[in-house]
Amino acid sequence: MTQRDLTITEVLKDPLIRQIMRADRISVTGMAALLQDAARRQRLARKFTVSADLAPIASVAAQTMRQSDLR
Repeated sequence: MTQRDLTITEVLKDPLIRQIMRADRISVTGMAALLQDAARRQRLARKFTVSADLAPIASVAAQTMRQSDLR
């Protein structure tokens, strides 16, 4: 069985989450803003992680290009 994360719309429609939001006095608008901000931060973190993972490759490529320029 495959598991996946809920979308923001699915989270906001989930009855159990709605009940918790009511108990904590969190509005649907406030929760939506919180989830959208978290999603944005997660995308940015992934982008920087991928960039950091590629940095050694870029460094090797730059060195190779410099060597070929000297010939």
